[in-house]
Amino acid sequence: MRQMANTAREGSTAAVDARIAENSALAAGNPTSAPPGWSWSSTGLRVGANDPSPLSDAASFWRLMSQVATIAMAAIMIGVCLYFARPLVVPILGALVVSLTLGPLAGYAVKHGLPAFVPALAIVAIIAAMIYVAIIALADPASELITRAPEIGTKIKEKFAFMERPLAAIRDLRSAVMGAESMKVDVSAPTDVIGSVLGTVTPALLQFVLFFATLFFFVFGRAAMRRSVVNLFDSRDARLRALKIFNDTERSLSGYLITVTIINACVGLVAAIVTWALGFPAPLLWGALAFMLNYIPYVGPGIMHAILFVIGLLTFDTLLPALIAPLFFMTFTFLEGHFIMPNIIGRQLLLHPVAVFLSLAFWAWLWGPIGAFLATPILIMATVASDHLYPRSKTVLPE
Repeated sequence: MRQMANTAREGSTAAVDARIAENSALAAGNPTSAPPGWSWSSTGLRVGANDPSPLSDAASFWRLMSQVATIAMAAIMIGVCLYFARPLVVPILGALVVSLTLGPLAGYAVKHGLPAFVPALAIVAIIAAMIYVAIIALADPASELITRAPEIGTKIKEKFAFMERPLAAIRDLRSAVMGAESMKVDVSAPTDVIGSVLGTVTPALLQFVLFFATLFFFVFGRAAMRRSVVNLFDSRDARLRALKIFNDTERSLSGYLITVTIINACVGLVAAIVTWALGFPAPLLWGALAFMLNYIPYVGPGIMHAILFVIGLLTFDTLLPALIAPLFFMTFTFLEGHFIMPNIIGRQLLLHPVAVFLSLAFWAWLWGPIGAFLATPILIMATVASDHLYPRSKTVLPE
């Protein structure tokens, strides 16, 4: 009996040892120890490079990385300077964009015998008159909405009463995480209010003056500016490249922005007609807002959809009529962005959607709403310069 027990114990120990050895072999990835008809490679769970090619020269790689780090630090410093100098840079850059857009028209007038100051004065006067007419036309409906702000706020609160509990929960969570903040109400004197208003309006007026003055001198000295930019370079090829960049930038900006302005005017007209037909208050204001917001790709039409939905809720008592204006405008802007705009402008002027969105996000973050309006022109200028410095090659990449 004792001999039989020892034999059974030795057999079970040998079986356990065999199972441990089998599991160890499987963990080590030994295909010979895997069950028949099965292998680790058949599962597709391999993590790592496929057909790797190691660096032939590690020193050149790290030199490249040092150059990239230097460029990154320079870009960060330039971004900081652009942020703090935005009251000066934004009007000048806006004037540069407008002058490049209308530069071919000024050049055409000068070629036909007009002095250079005539088209410059005409452009400045037309833009100033358009801004003045827009302010006069929109002042009354805007002031009426401002005076009705308490009533509109009450109606919005009633319409969105179902959001009260989620918002209260979010406020409670924020108070629990960040701590309760004491609310202090400071009733300022009228002189303080006037001072704050003047402190806001005065820089804006100075920026408008800087914009119009810079625009006049850019258009007036267009030929001299072209010569100065070209003469910065020594070699003939570099000067020719600079002249081509200048000409192509003017052509691209004028072709794009003038066409987009005409399309946006049609969008604003449609928005004004739809809001007037539905009985919205101040339809001219919503048409002008649709015209302006359509300059901002992707985000601008979305903001307009939300505004029309809120105004519809304030105008109608039920949800279905309030959806008519935003749904109609959404359909129209979809057709405009995907069919009308590509067929009128052409595929060669259309930019990559990711590049447009990232440019919009960066400049809006850096300069606010004005940066959002300047994002696409800045991207067009950068794309033209990049295409001349680094021409695109149609390389077919492997799958």
